[in-house]
Amino acid sequence: MSSSCVPTVRAKVLLLAILFCLLFPQSLLAIDLSGDNIQLHGFLTQGYLESKENNFLGDTKDGTFRLTEIGLNINAHLTEKFRLGGQALYCQLPAGNKGKVRADWLVAEYHFADPFGVRLGKVKMPMGLYNMERDSDFLRPLIFLPQSIYDETRRDSWQAHWGGEIYGNLLLSHWGDIDYQLFGGRIQYDDDSLATLAASEIVNRYNQQNSLHLSTEDLSRQNNYVYGAALFFNPALKGLRSALTFLALDDESWLHENQVSSLHVRSKLVASLEYSWQQFSMTTEYSETDRRQEQFNVTTLDGPSQSWYLLLSYSPIEALTFSLLYDEYYRLKNNRHEPVGPNNLYPWRKDLAASLRYDITENWTAKAEWHAIDGTAFYMGYFNPHGAERYWQYGALKLSFNF
Repeated sequence: MSSSCVPTVRAKVLLLAILFCLLFPQSLLAIDLSGDNIQLHGFLTQGYLESKENNFLGDTKDGTFRLTEIGLNINAHLTEKFRLGGQALYCQLPAGNKGKVRADWLVAEYHFADPFGVRLGKVKMPMGLYNMERDSDFLRPLIFLPQSIYDETRRDSWQAHWGGEIYGNLLLSHWGDIDYQLFGGRIQYDDDSLATLAASEIVNRYNQQNSLHLSTEDLSRQNNYVYGAALFFNPALKGLRSALTFLALDDESWLHENQVSSLHVRSKLVASLEYSWQQFSMTTEYSETDRRQEQFNVTTLDGPSQSWYLLLSYSPIEALTFSLLYDEYYRLKNNRHEPVGPNNLYPWRKDLAASLRYDITENWTAKAEWHAIDGTAFYMGYFNPHGAERYWQYGALKLSFNF
């Protein structure tokens, strides 16, 4: 499998459409698309990523501009209760993601009443506070969401599923209200995702250990099911929000008729709390993922991981935000320091980061951040096949436009 990222014709068309929006935003916003019944929005982000000591998400030690997202979405309210919507997304990372335009989400929704509604199609999955908003760069202060919970290498695993969801809002009198979601279906994986590319590395290692020559060209990754639930509590206290989300899934990777690997996530739980007061905000989330993994019918992982983070932000003026993040992940909660082969001697990730966000205008946003890392979790062995250093760093810059 190739990890090259050459934009397709569809990506170029999408890029030209966004460039038109950049050059003529007032003309676009002046277009009347049946009043408020049809809404068209989009975004373009371009970043720069450079790391020290280790590669991160691809070849990044020499710096790379392969950090691009372009999206166009449309929502059509055909009646007061019925909505159709979708988003086309072009995403480019240092490794994987060959520059294809994909359907990020695509739904038909019927909202019977506040307590009950139904969505069908490719539906975004709730996981923590920010998973459903991770493509909306302008909604968060950081370039990268905390990786302990929003792992970029497994973005396609947690982003959306083909299936259905029921949702609603329940009033709790003077206590506030609760938003709930119940969902189920299957995840469709792309053959150029980082997790799929890493599965090909499993085959390569197996070949070396057993003097075999299994080709990775026909490697396929499939999801048998995913289901979950979410509760978002919006109390009467202004600025406070909390959530509890759960999901479970079952994955397999196949090479011809041979099962290469399997992953059974018994449960992924995320407990979340967010509070904003004047110019300050605080967010913390805690997660455990109980799973069992096999490679060539040998159990390589069985037990829960553990992760949490604390994010503090301060905005001295409305357009400027400073943030400080501490983020921690352990591959095994009950055996935190067990090495995982010669390329992952430090299967944890402790991240101390500082970031700056500046809203240049209503549509333009610039961000900068720096991370100091202890540990080599999240496919660091794959990105650094000759061995990964325990202590490493990376920095990123990003410019975003949205309308």
